[in-house]
Amino acid sequence: MVTSATRLLLQSILAGTKEGSIAAEVIRESIIITNEAFDEIVADLSGKGLVDWDGGEFKADLDQRIEIAVRAIQLGADFEKISKSLGWKEFEELVARVFRENGFNTKSRYRFHAQGRRWEIDVLATSYPYIVCAECKHYTSGMGNRTARKIIETHIEKTEVMSEHIGEIAKKIGVQNWKNAILVPITLTLSPTKMNIYRRVPSVSVFMLPSFLSEFPGYMERMTHYQVDIPEFKKKPKQLRLG
Repeated sequence: MVTSATRLLLQSILAGTKEGSIAAEVIRESIIITNEAFDEIVADLSGKGLVDWDGGEFKADLDQRIEIAVRAIQLGADFEKISKSLGWKEFEELVARVFRENGFNTKSRYRFHAQGRRWEIDVLATSYPYIVCAECKHYTSGMGNRTARKIIETHIEKTEVMSEHIGEIAKKIGVQNWKNAILVPITLTLSPTKMNIYRRVPSVSVFMLPSFLSEFPGYMERMTHYQVDIPEFKKKPKQLRLG
C-alpha cells in the first residue's frame, strides 16, 4: 500500500510541478490515502531531498524532478505518464546523467557547423574510443511509423557529417588527444520496450542504457558506426608582443 501510494504521490508531484509549484491540498485530494499516510510519505520524500515542501505547496527543481521520475518508475509508474510530465530539457538531462554515471563525458544540445549549415546533437557522450551521438525522443510506439524513421535517417546523416569533420571539432568536444574514435548514432526513449533497431541504429530505453553500455563493444558489428582518425592537435603559437 505504501509503495503504491508513494508511486501515485510521486507521479502527481511530477505532473504538478512541471510549470512550477503545486498546492499540497491539490495533491492530497488526487490520491485516496489517509492524512497520516500522506504526511508520513511526504516527510520521507522531503527528508531525502526529493521535494521541497513547506506544508502548503510542493516545489521541485530540475535535479529533484529527474530523481522523482526515476524513483516513480522504479516503483512501477507508467512510462508514458512519466514521459509526458518531463520536459525535453529534463529528459535530455536524464539521458546525460545516465551516461555520466557510466563513465562518459557529456555535452547537451551540442551544435556544430558543417557543409554550410548548423547541426545539433541532443546528447553527445564521449569515452574513448566512443563518441555516442544520442537522439532523445519520446517514442510510444517503437520505430514503426514514418516520422520516427525519418528522425533516425536524419540522425544518421548528422553523425556521418560529424565524422567527416571530426578534425574541426575534436578540441571542442574534448577528444583532441585521441588518435582515433568510433562515432555511434543511437536513439533513447523512456519506453520500457526492448531494444529496437532500424537502419542499424538502436533505440534503447534510457533505463536500459547502463546494461547496453556495459556490452557496447559487442554491439558494434550490428550497429551503424563510423571509425575515424583524429588529426594530431597542435597548439597555436603565442604571438610575441613587442613594446
